[in-house]
Amino acid sequence: MLFEAILAAGAVALCSLVGVVFFGNSRKLEGIERYIIPAAVGVFLSLVLFELIPETLEANAEWGGIAVAAGFILFYLLSYELHRYFHAREADDKNCGRKGAATLLLIGDAIHNLADGVILGSAFLIDPTLGIAVAVGLALHEIPQEIVEFGVLIRGGYSRFEAAWRNLLSASSIIVGTVITILLAATLEEYIWIITGLAAGNLLYIAATDLLPRVHGNLKNYQSFWYTFSSIVMGFVVMTGVLIYTHETFGHGQLETDQHQAGETS
Repeated sequence: MLFEAILAAGAVALCSLVGVVFFGNSRKLEGIERYIIPAAVGVFLSLVLFELIPETLEANAEWGGIAVAAGFILFYLLSYELHRYFHAREADDKNCGRKGAATLLLIGDAIHNLADGVILGSAFLIDPTLGIAVAVGLALHEIPQEIVEFGVLIRGGYSRFEAAWRNLLSASSIIVGTVITILLAATLEEYIWIITGLAAGNLLYIAATDLLPRVHGNLKNYQSFWYTFSSIVMGFVVMTGVLIYTHETFGHGQLETDQHQAGETS
């Protein structure tokens, strides 16, 4: 079972490379901010509001909100330190800010994928068939997320190759979460709400304090306000649709595994 779970987690992690295919040549990379960054705001908001926060509060209604707030504040502090670090290395203040935001995204995505690994490992512990279904659902909703994250990394100053391998490394934390969960059985499941809460705070921080202000402050580079507004709404609608479809079709989250386990014992 462990081998099959690792294979499934690895397959989900490979979805992080979809951005390379989507932006397969330099022409497609031109003007990437205009098309991807506003949509990324909508995608991240959807992930926060329709997946990470609900799962966090469902697992721990009393302290879940604290975990989200802690994630937001923690990544604010980390953002400050990253800005100082890159500012010492970059002559251009704009570039150091973008590099810091891109690095912040990689760290937050690794935390998010670690939580997904806990979910995937829990599903395989219950039933390998359920594990495969959860893996398919995770892979489907990773695709739009990874496309916009790849775009954010390119916008942060990374080359296409650098963005690809860094994104893959970040996505590979799902394997770590899967293996740890299977080896430690139910121990880690009790704390998954902390991981999802931190991930929610991270994505909310990036969308609200970095991506959206930069878009709003440079509307001339994004054609118009209504163009960016439409892109944000489109990103939100597409990601929400994918989440709803995958959750209803394949199941995803701790509630799904709990329900399946209850059905097995009844």
